[in-house]
Amino acid sequence: MLQLVANGESIMAVARKMGISDSLIHAWRKASCKGEKKTDQNLQHEVDLLRKQLRQAEMERPSPGARS
Repeated sequence: MLQLVANGESIMAVARKMGISDSLIHAWRKASCKGEKKTDQNLQHEVDLLRKQLRQAEMERPSPGARS
């Protein structure tokens, strides 16, 4: 249903087709947007963690000219 709205169909038209109230679609859409934001936050956290791990690995790696 949300895909129909995302593709340009009006919320009222989708609600009529599905036999539900338009306020229900509004609520689903709002909940969906919150979920996307949370996912973006999770992805950003993962990127930050991976960057930190990369910096640590680069600091532990011997320089190219160094002998062990």
